Amino acid sequence: MSYEVLEKQIRTIPEEYFPEVFNFLELLKYKILVQQQKTARPLRKLGGYEGQIKISNDFDAIPEGFEEYL
Repeated sequence: MSYEVLEKQIRTIPEEYFPEVFNFLELLKYKILVQQQKTARPLRKLGGYEGQIKISNDFDAIPEGFEEYL
């Protein structure tokens, strides 16, 4: 679809609806931006940090002094 066709369509819309048309165009621009951001960054690989992070054996233990709160 060309700009000329769009312009003809816009000219048929009463001016009181222009803010609504503008809001719809802004929504489309936002959707395009989000789609570009999704495709621009590479997807992370599952398990990419495996073996690089260590958790202590007492990770789930209640810290000293907090027993009364649990």
